[in-house]
Amino acid sequence: EVWRQGEWADLLDWDAVMPAHYATATRMLGVARNRRIGPADERLRELCDAEGLGDAYRLTGVGVYFGSDDEAPGTPHRDPYFDGAGPARASCIGCGGCMIGCRHGAKNTLDINYLYLAERRGAQLRAETRVLRIRPLNDADGDAGYRVDVREGRGLFARRRTLTAKALVVAASSLGTQDLLLRAKARGDLPALSAMLGKRVRTNAESLIGVRFPGSDVDLSQGIAIGSGVQLDADTHVEATRYPAGSDAMGLISTLMARGRRDWLRVFARMLLREPRQLWRVLLPRDWARESMILLCMQTIDGHLDMRLERRWFWPFRKMLQSHGPRIPTSIPQANAFAEKLAARFGGVALTSVTEMLFDIPMTAHCIGGATMGADDAHGVCDAQGRVHGYRNLVVCDGSLIS
Repeated sequence: EVWRQGEWADLLDWDAVMPAHYATATRMLGVARNRRIGPADERLRELCDAEGLGDAYRLTGVGVYFGSDDEAPGTPHRDPYFDGAGPARASCIGCGGCMIGCRHGAKNTLDINYLYLAERRGAQLRAETRVLRIRPLNDADGDAGYRVDVREGRGLFARRRTLTAKALVVAASSLGTQDLLLRAKARGDLPALSAMLGKRVRTNAESLIGVRFPGSDVDLSQGIAIGSGVQLDADTHVEATRYPAGSDAMGLISTLMARGRRDWLRVFARMLLREPRQLWRVLLPRDWARESMILLCMQTIDGHLDMRLERRWFWPFRKMLQSHGPRIPTSIPQANAFAEKLAARFGGVALTSVTEMLFDIPMTAHCIGGATMGADDAHGVCDAQGRVHGYRNLVVCDGSLIS
């Protein structure tokens, strides 16, 4: 269905083209079915079975190395993915630390697959280097290449340099690519960029909710970061998510789940009067990762924002990305109901984010779009191969392409 939404729908026969590319990505990422099933995954499965959703429950396919079934977690291995050309790995220990950076060599991350191999084939990697400006060399359309101004290092030790390249690939993630190219267009460095730049930005129609079990002796941080999921309906998917024990900062932005601000005040006051100790333990960040099940909820419903560079009231010194367009729903009712059932079944308290509940602002971990594909510059920033309309030797290759 996604291939039939937006300006890219008629560019290619995506159903025929994409399987080969998915196969390449699967090989590079070393995708495997989750074999470190944690307590959170087991609770999700139990609730799914109770709700008649057992057939919709799935273990995730992830870029994690699990080793063989008869070995101990953490067993070191010669590179299992690229015929020994990559770095050594170790099998996953199920610590839940995937999203903050695997410290054990099990997650097949960018630095140890693509970048590791690219460097050994002559690519130069420049860490802590920020691109400040992109300008064509000589020819306005970039046929002669590009001049790239960068800042290397941080703080007092940072220095500016200028690099030149025959061709340029922009891959700064959706927000980074939009920011960089919008500034280039505003300065007149890349004036021919499409007026579609910054448009059709998606957030995955996402909601980050969860359940906390204060005082639980079950360590819910065990497993991989996103180990299992369930398709609640045709549009809504929920995944059991976690951080490693001790990574409790997310607890600072979680609060009691309710149906709007007024209902939140009622729920808060009721719990304060009846169960003050329980309320304190729910909202205290300590042990949050060990005691909590995060539910990452996403929908395929079509909805978009536009991004522009504007000055914000709290920082008028520099223009920043600001969203415009129809408000994105701040909650997913069917996902909230699922979280409340999970809380009731296992003796927990349903939670949502502070920004969602008190400020009517949803959270997302997946911002995409903004430099989308289109047949020409009236319909998109790039063509179906990511080549930027109006320029030569300039390619976008990240999530900003997705319409």
